[in-house]
Amino acid sequence: MRAPWTRLGASSVLAAGLIACVPALAQSADGPLGATVDGLLAAGRHLSPTLRAAALDTSAVAAKASGADALDDPTISDSYQYYKDPGVFSAYTVMITQSFPLWGKRDLRREAALADVDAARGRERAAQDELDEKIKVAYAQYYLISRDIAVNREIGKLARRMQAAASARYGQGGGDQTAVIQALGEETTAKTEVVKLTGEKDAARARLNVLVGRPADAPLADPLRVRPMPAKEPILAALVERAQAVNPTLAASNAAIAAARSRSSLAAKAWYPDLTIGGGPLIQTNNQPVGFAATIGFNIPLPWGREAAGQQEAAAQLGATQQRYDADRLEIEGALGEAVAKLRAARATEALLRKEAMPQARAAFQTVLANYSRGKGDLTAAITAEHQIHEVDLRLLQTQLDEQVELAAVERLIGGDL
Repeated sequence: MRAPWTRLGASSVLAAGLIACVPALAQSADGPLGATVDGLLAAGRHLSPTLRAAALDTSAVAAKASGADALDDPTISDSYQYYKDPGVFSAYTVMITQSFPLWGKRDLRREAALADVDAARGRERAAQDELDEKIKVAYAQYYLISRDIAVNREIGKLARRMQAAASARYGQGGGDQTAVIQALGEETTAKTEVVKLTGEKDAARARLNVLVGRPADAPLADPLRVRPMPAKEPILAALVERAQAVNPTLAASNAAIAAARSRSSLAAKAWYPDLTIGGGPLIQTNNQPVGFAATIGFNIPLPWGREAAGQQEAAAQLGATQQRYDADRLEIEGALGEAVAKLRAARATEALLRKEAMPQARAAFQTVLANYSRGKGDLTAAITAEHQIHEVDLRLLQTQLDEQVELAAVERLIGGDL
C-alpha cells in the first residue's frame, strides 16, 4: 500500500547529493548492480533524471502553494492638495493602502493550491511507476537473453554429441560423411546464435543503464534470477478496487478535480467586493501639527463580462477534469483486464510447455540419438528432435518474458507490487 499523499514539504527525490549514492547502489544486499531487479529499481529511483525533474516540478508547485493565500503587496502613495485661497492651508498626505479579499476567497485560493500539490505528487509517483515498469521489463529481457544464450550453448553441446556419434558411426562404416558435416553445421549455427544473442545482451545492458541514469557502457552484473510470479492468480475485481484506491494517475486526477472545484467557487465569488483600507500622516504647509488621514473602499464588480467569463471558464475546467478522471479510470480498468487475461494465458502456456512439451521433446531426442548411436535411423531425425527441443526452449523463454511484461503492467496500474 502506498503512503498517503502529503501536501507541502520537501520532495521525495531531490537532485542534490544523489551522485554520492552511486557506490552504495553498485553493491547492495542483493549483490552487484544488475544481479537483481530490486537493485536496479533502487538505483533508478535515486539516479533517474526523469524522476528528479518530476520531483523538482512537485517542489515548484509546493513552493507556489505556500504563498497562495498571501495578501497582495500594499500600495504607498503621496498626494498633494493646493488651494489658492490663503485662508485654506495646502497639505500633502502619505498614504499606505492594503486590500483584503473577503468571503473566504483566500481560503479557496489555498485549497486550490494544495490540491495542485496533491496532483503534482500524483504525477511524480506515476512517473516513478512508469520507470519501474520499464526497468522490470528491461531486466526481464536482460535475464531471458542470458538464458537464451545458455540454451544455445546447451544446443551446441548436443550438436557435439551428435557429431561424435556420427563420427563413430562413420568410422565403423555404418554412416556417411554427410552426417558428420550436418552435425558440425548444427554446432556452428548454435555458436552463431550465441554471438548474435551476446550483442542483444549488450544492448539490453545499455538500455538498463540508461533507464537507471547511468552511462550506457557502465558495467552491469549478469542477472541472477527473474522476478517470481505471484503464488495466486490475481483477481481482476480486487485489482480494479486497489487501482481506484492508490493508482497515482487517478489520485492526480482526483486532486485536479478538487482544485478545479475550489477555483469554480472562487470564480463565483468574484461578484463579491473586496475591502481596501489605507492610512497615513497628513502634513499641512502652515507648520501646524501633523494630522492623520484614513480611507476605506470597496471595489465594484460591474457586469462587463470579466466575472461571467471567469465563471464559465472555471465551470468548463471542472467538467473537463471530471471527464479526464472518468477516462483515466476506464482506461486503467480496461488495461488491467487485458493484462490479467494475457498473464493468465502466459502462465497456462508456460505450465504446458514445462510439464508436457519439454519432457516430450527431450525424451524424443534422447531416444533418436540413442538409436542413431546404435546404428539405427539417420542423423536427420536427431537434428529434427534437437530443433524441437530448441523451439520449446525458446517458446518457454518468450512465455516467461510475456509473464514479466504483463506483471509489470499490472503493478504499474495498481500502484504497487502484487
